[in-house]
Amino acid sequence: MRLGILITSTTYAEKILEITKAAVKRGHAVVIFMTDDGIYLVTNNEIANLRHLGNVEMSLCNYSATGRHLDEKEIPEGVINGTQYQNSIMHNECDKVLIF
Repeated sequence: MRLGILITSTTYAEKILEITKAAVKRGHAVVIFMTDDGIYLVTNNEIANLRHLGNVEMSLCNYSATGRHLDEKEIPEGVINGTQYQNSIMHNECDKVLIF
């Protein structure tokens, strides 16, 4: 199964960590896309390090990052600095999508 996680705020960081780790432990792939204020979680080391787990893809909306003055240097290597296209792919390819 592929699980999508759409992050629009910083409120649920702990839940996102728990759910992602549990999904990977069960052998599922996880696709994470950050937009709106959710882009700030890319600066949270625990969240950003999820990309190092097996089967986790992570991207964020460059438009949101630019509008919120998130410097490209704050985006860790391995996180796709993309567009809403990555969001649409996630919704199309994932079996389930959780929205936070």
